[in-house]
Amino acid sequence: MTPARFDHARLLAALGGIAIALWLVPASVHIVSWPVSGPVRLGLLSPTWQLLAWFAGVLVVFGALTAAGRVAASARVLAPFSILWLCAVPYLPWLPDRLPLLLMLAGPIRWVLAGGAVVRACLLWRGELVWQDRLAAVSRRTVFVVSLVVYLACGLWSVTANGVGGDEPHYLVITESLLKDGDLQIENNHQRGDYRVFFRGDLRPDFMQRGLNGAIYSIHAPGLPVLLAPVYAAAGYRGAVVFIAVLAALAALAIFDLAALLAGPAIGVLTWLAVCLTVPFVPHSWAIFPEMPGALLVAWAALWLVQDASTPSALRWALRGVALAALPWLHTKFIVFLAIFSLGLGLRLLRQLPRLFALGVPIAVSTALWLYSFYAVYGTVNPEAPYGGYTSLFVLTSNIPHGLLGLFFDQKFGLFIYSPIYLLAVAGVWFGVRNDTHRYPSLVFAATVAAFVGSTARLYMFWGGSSAPARFFVPLLPCLAPFIALGLARAHSAASRALVGSWIAIGLGIAAVGIASPARLMLFSNPHGRAKLLELFQAGSPLALVVPTFTDPDWASHVAPLGLWLVAAGLAVGSLWAAARVLRVGPWALTAIASTTFLFAAAVMTSRPPVLVREATATRADFDVLERYDGDRFRTMDYQRLARTTPERLRELTTIHLRPEVPADAKAPFEFGPLPLPTGVFDASLWFTGATTRVGEVSIAGPRATFGSISGPLTNPATFPVTLPAPGRRVMLKVADLSVARALTEVVLTPRVVVPPPARDPRPAREIESLPGRDAAYLVYTDGDAYPEMGTFWTRGTAATTVLVAPGGAARMTLTLSTGPMSGDVSVSFGGRSQTLAMVKDTEQQLELEVPPGDRLVPLTIQSTVMFRPAEVNPALSDSRGLGCQVRLALE
Repeated sequence: MTPARFDHARLLAALGGIAIALWLVPASVHIVSWPVSGPVRLGLLSPTWQLLAWFAGVLVVFGALTAAGRVAASARVLAPFSILWLCAVPYLPWLPDRLPLLLMLAGPIRWVLAGGAVVRACLLWRGELVWQDRLAAVSRRTVFVVSLVVYLACGLWSVTANGVGGDEPHYLVITESLLKDGDLQIENNHQRGDYRVFFRGDLRPDFMQRGLNGAIYSIHAPGLPVLLAPVYAAAGYRGAVVFIAVLAALAALAIFDLAALLAGPAIGVLTWLAVCLTVPFVPHSWAIFPEMPGALLVAWAALWLVQDASTPSALRWALRGVALAALPWLHTKFIVFLAIFSLGLGLRLLRQLPRLFALGVPIAVSTALWLYSFYAVYGTVNPEAPYGGYTSLFVLTSNIPHGLLGLFFDQKFGLFIYSPIYLLAVAGVWFGVRNDTHRYPSLVFAATVAAFVGSTARLYMFWGGSSAPARFFVPLLPCLAPFIALGLARAHSAASRALVGSWIAIGLGIAAVGIASPARLMLFSNPHGRAKLLELFQAGSPLALVVPTFTDPDWASHVAPLGLWLVAAGLAVGSLWAAARVLRVGPWALTAIASTTFLFAAAVMTSRPPVLVREATATRADFDVLERYDGDRFRTMDYQRLARTTPERLRELTTIHLRPEVPADAKAPFEFGPLPLPTGVFDASLWFTGATTRVGEVSIAGPRATFGSISGPLTNPATFPVTLPAPGRRVMLKVADLSVARALTEVVLTPRVVVPPPARDPRPAREIESLPGRDAAYLVYTDGDAYPEMGTFWTRGTAATTVLVAPGGAARMTLTLSTGPMSGDVSVSFGGRSQTLAMVKDTEQQLELEVPPGDRLVPLTIQSTVMFRPAEVNPALSDSRGLGCQVRLALE
């Protein structure tokens, strides 16, 4: 092929990739049934004329570039967009049926492909950057300021969206006790509800062993609350978030300094990016946990170990001793850091006795006081005393294999899953130990990593409860950063640059996606569920169900699947090195080759998943299709018949089949779900073992609403309608009697009427309540400005709250309003009409409203000009909510 024809082909391939990707933007493909014979797929595609229009545009652009003589230059710049043809792979008729994991290319991964193509095209257009010079020019001030801005912005955004959670409120309760009572006894603080200023729900004291005096002391160490006390007193829990962010920025600066000292400023910047802007440094860089203060102290200690020990004065070494001595006060497990760094720094100071003495005395005194604190409170110097008998049951050497697998490879909490750049630390250890200059600090860092990881892996609950991935690794990151820096410094070849570059990009990308929408809590997965990020990226594939998880009791069964994924990773690395030797291409092409190899290898390894995975994938797809389908927007493709789907066939393919399993230790009532049903009407059919008629009650309901139920004699099948006014949260199948639940073999949900997306109310359904006295009548809460109370609700303070009323065929609605002990005005908007009522304290007013005929959902907006707190009106009450207007609804 001549160069000219080659350029024409490259340009057409690139433009065609853009066209096909644009046409597939709204499309999706789903496995709606997965028998032993193979998946049955349903595609939701844009009309064919739109594809033809996109390709017509391609021909116009191609013709214009040809006429302008810009084919060669355009082909060179646009060539990366040829990779967008991969977006069409999930929609092919044969291959995805054999390799279902390829369906993930129909999801958000396509935006990753597009983003990579855009970046590469920009580099080709502007010319390759001399990145070493650009990175070397980044100053320490820039590193600190950028880190601080990112951590502050994300931290304050996150706490505004979600408040505090996990162990965070427990550390703040200790802070409250220090400030209000001057002690660490937290029982009275919980009784008074001191935590309600930063936590909405009920919070129980987090303790396992009472002190000798019978008082409750938290299992959480007091070091962090002591540090937080001044900022918390001045600025509340948001001030605590700011304080943690400042500490995190200082830790990031120390990590940059450490890496720059070992491998130069350019590598220092790369190490900072790879460590301090990825998981797990974020989101822990603003979380109120002791991990980040611990990381700062460890980072400083690592820096002191690398620097010249003879330069600082004895006074400075004394201050360093004080800093190190604080480590076990932050968390008991940090004693590992204190012990190893004290020894490591002490050996450096053997010939400088005044400095050694200055370092050692604060550490010795603090350690003695730390041990005495346990004796004073619990009557023993054992640091595990606050945990009672927990450690003897759940902190065991036999847990280490389980813990190591989970800490590094679990899909929800594993370090390598979220930041693969830490794989480079393995090579960095080798480089550090072989270098005469870096051997000693490398050995200390390696010993610290081994001791801390081994100690942490003994804990059965390696994931740390409700926390983001790899939380326990956070204080250890400064010890891993030097090895990453040493590894990056040796990455000279195209293959190694492609590998580490892709690892850094993956880590940065995951962190960005994880923190982009704080309210979605993408980095906070259910410990015994599946990773939210994998569920986000899996599209119609079974990705989240085939990636290993080690948090469940059957963790050993995931070792073999992990081996298959490691084989796929090994093949990808092998293909990268082979392509580098044979094809002589650059890092971008090598990255594309390795990524494609990994995807197809993983797809082959997971092509025959267990039956439970197949059923769960098909069930999820049925829900997804019902949620997305719009007959005016999509054309359906039945891949089993390679033809457009008829309405009858669509109903057949989207009928949901559920097989509830009742655990042996289940208690009545039995619940199965959640069932993410869209707005619409369904027929529910219950099938039981045998032909015996059973007596019981079965319903499909949420926490506050029943959407359909049947009671009394249950034939085989027993059928009842299910109506959802809005997408339900936590909709469950509920069976009152366990004997009936155990006889239940299958639940079939057949869609009768599903409201398409354009016809649905765009407001979110935060909660749904049944309205008493009328079937199919509901109250849908759309915001956080209402306090639901089963058919009655209070508005939050003076905020306007909007609820949606599903009238269930009613013609009139009566509102009973009250503003409690306050007098003021209440504005009411319903069905397009608004009016204001003057309210008198301690009295009720009724308002009759006409329901617009035929409306499925009618918005009702209520706003009060006054508010009160029940605890301020009646000191005997603990309710400190700000209440505006009480609203009680009755439909006629």
